[in-house]
Amino acid sequence: MSLGSNIKKYRRDLGITQEELAGMLCITSQAVSKWESGTGLPDITQVVPLAQALNVSTDALFGFNNNSYDSKLAAEVRVKANTLRDSGEQSQGALNAVEYLDSQCEENIFNYGIMTIYVQAVAHLSRYVNPHNSYYSELFKDDSRQWDKIVRTAENRAMQVIRYSDNKKLADECHYALAWICWHTSEWEKGRQHIEALPSISSNMLQETLLPYYIDISSEEGKENWKAQNRDNYQNFIRALNKQIVYSAESMMWVSQLDEVEENCNWGISIMDSFCRNEKMRAYCQGFYRETYKFLIAAYLRNGEVQKAADNWKKMNAKIEEYLAFCDKVNAGDPEEVKRIYGPIAAENMSHYTREWIDEKLKFMLGQLRDWSSKEAFLEFEKTV
Repeated sequence: MSLGSNIKKYRRDLGITQEELAGMLCITSQAVSKWESGTGLPDITQVVPLAQALNVSTDALFGFNNNSYDSKLAAEVRVKANTLRDSGEQSQGALNAVEYLDSQCEENIFNYGIMTIYVQAVAHLSRYVNPHNSYYSELFKDDSRQWDKIVRTAENRAMQVIRYSDNKKLADECHYALAWICWHTSEWEKGRQHIEALPSISSNMLQETLLPYYIDISSEEGKENWKAQNRDNYQNFIRALNKQIVYSAESMMWVSQLDEVEENCNWGISIMDSFCRNEKMRAYCQGFYRETYKFLIAAYLRNGEVQKAADNWKKMNAKIEEYLAFCDKVNAGDPEEVKRIYGPIAAENMSHYTREWIDEKLKFMLGQLRDWSSKEAFLEFEKTV
């Protein structure tokens, strides 16, 4: 597309007229009309203000595809933010991640992926600010205006993604994160609006069930694509169910009787065990295994059942050791073949699953368990494990 066509497209995407765009740039509407028709070009000094007015990058304005670079940068930023979040004291780590992501958003003003990660980080931080939540740490207790500013910034960046990004996945992630923020800030009606904007499995009319039917299997390549689509479908369904298992385990750990927590967590773990019988699904269970075991162990510690907590810590570590060996074996193969068999996301996750990486995760988990249990119970647990 030409520069003029791009200007017209992005202007219409924003829902503004030529006159309104001209007013934002302090020029005449005739000048905008000439740009869009191709009979005139913006002055070089107008390019950056024009891109900012249209809420796009200058690369996008000139038709350069910047998506691949943006996605790679966002992935790198996410890794750094997660490392900050999972280091040291929980609430401070969450705040450090938000502050780092805020600086990244300022440096990369058109990267919708980084904006989305920022909104998700604020949603995570909100649990430590909400005085009615079990994770409350009195963060911003004496400076509520700072927290209000962070929330408003998250909302503004989320709405930029929702309105102007053509990536539905990012928009859904923003709605999801905003719903959590609203829950922690007691903005129930606003939160429900974000929930209603999200897709639901209740209709059972999901794209995954139909996509395989639209793949031509008359060639060997088509058959491979069909198998890959079915693999991806199962991975998506499994991830969704595992997430529900973890969320229920987390809630029950705080409010339910120990026997209920035991029953729910052990049932969930048995489901993941079944999923892992297919090795292509293992990458989509490991993090959920750890989280489910974590909340079960926390429930035991909170109820003084230190030996049962230690026994489950050992069970969890046995699964981790097994998966580490599996990842080492898989990662020794050809990277492209690993992607073909397991899918690109699973291949990427397995490539990062190292002894050093999991040791940091376990260290952070121990810090969480220490915060959630009595000093006596945790000291006894620590000696046992």
